[in-house]
Amino acid sequence: MNRRSTRDDVARQAGVSKTTVTYVLGERHDIAIPEATRERVRYAAQELGYRPHAAAKALRSGRTQAITVAFPVRIGAHNAHILQVMERQTNENGFRMVATTIGRNGTESVETDLSAISSSLTDGIILVDMPAVFHSSIESNISKGKAIVSVGVFTVPNTNRVEVNLEQAAHDAFLHLMDSGRRRIAIFGAGIHEAEDVFESFAAQGQLDPRLSAYRRSMHEAGYPLEVIPGSPGSRRASVKAIQTYVAQEGCPDALFCWNDEMAVAASFALRGIGYRIPEDVLLVGCDGLEEGEYMNPSLSTIVQPVEQMCAGAWRLMVNCLDNPAETQRQHIRMNAKFVGRDSSQQR
Repeated sequence: MNRRSTRDDVARQAGVSKTTVTYVLGERHDIAIPEATRERVRYAAQELGYRPHAAAKALRSGRTQAITVAFPVRIGAHNAHILQVMERQTNENGFRMVATTIGRNGTESVETDLSAISSSLTDGIILVDMPAVFHSSIESNISKGKAIVSVGVFTVPNTNRVEVNLEQAAHDAFLHLMDSGRRRIAIFGAGIHEAEDVFESFAAQGQLDPRLSAYRRSMHEAGYPLEVIPGSPGSRRASVKAIQTYVAQEGCPDALFCWNDEMAVAASFALRGIGYRIPEDVLLVGCDGLEEGEYMNPSLSTIVQPVEQMCAGAWRLMVNCLDNPAETQRQHIRMNAKFVGRDSSQQR
């Protein structure tokens, strides 16, 4: 087995002391070392394949070069897309990413999960779409010494944040369905039940999801009744069953707005399996803008979230937090989601 190169090896190859190697590879520019010597050390390290020990490097610099990215409960397809883009951002900037979830074992695990994240050996935490019910636990369990950025449709107060406005795009989607002449427009959602009761209770807690808010506003303005179909965002099989059971009991809506694109895929499969055509019988709209939707037949109308821009903005804020730890002024970046109409919601 090949022996791992050490600082002593680099020093011998470059013809300098081990201390000089430490200063050069540790980017100590406060030490007067000729640039030619620095180049010689870097070249020797590269030629030997030398990599500083991560723990020792972190101890010297006070940085681990690692960032935690945390999601609520589960990592679905949309969050997996965010994860992929965020990992690219961190890696391109010399950091590694540690992904985790909060509340995966129920609400009783939220504080335990947050405490573990806070004490982990990472330089900062990016919180993705943390619901309001988590906010007080985040405030009390995450160390004030950590660099924190929140990003998504749901952001955390008193943090640097990148906030995505989903409500206007959702409103545009509902208007699009109405303009197509459909009147029985249902929302297929995550754990939502009796329409008005849910809307009022969520609004009272300040937790009304922008999809629900846009739905209620759009339907009330048009004078149309609300129709809410409960669903499970974590299981396509459960979503298929939910749609088929609902249609068997209540009949089929003539337009369906789904909580996310995964549920829209399930709804399409379920409806076609019991003889309904999309879009001839049922117009269909998803949410999140997954690439998969472009390749469905018919292609899926959806609300596209600006994932690339979200992640780039979150990374800029994180770098600013790390470089300016004493900064108390919170930064707030706002972005808009966009409704994209495709074949699944085109009137035929």
